[in-house]
Amino acid sequence: MMKAGFKAWAVASGAALLLVAGAGSASAGTSTQTAAAADCFKKVDSGRTITGNPWVKVKNECAWTYDVKVVWKYGPDSTCKELSPGETIRSESTPPAKYDRAKIC
Repeated sequence: MMKAGFKAWAVASGAALLLVAGAGSASAGTSTQTAAAADCFKKVDSGRTITGNPWVKVKNECAWTYDVKVVWKYGPDSTCKELSPGETIRSESTPPAKYDRAKIC
């Protein structure tokens, strides 16, 4: 009887280990997908307004829709905006801001 109980415990423990290992693989795939997505936002145009505010246009060249924000050095970042594949957003900041990157938020 003890042997049957031990076997059941061993099977349950093995299943739990497989479940945890599987969850780790899924999260690694998600971070890889996120890293690849960050590479597919492209700056397509930029400049300054007549008042001197810097602006930038960023295009989603990814295969999926993402919530994206424009990150500025030395200025306030944009709010999160939904960006569909092929869609472009325009973001404006304040001087002396410089465009840094677009990121998923």
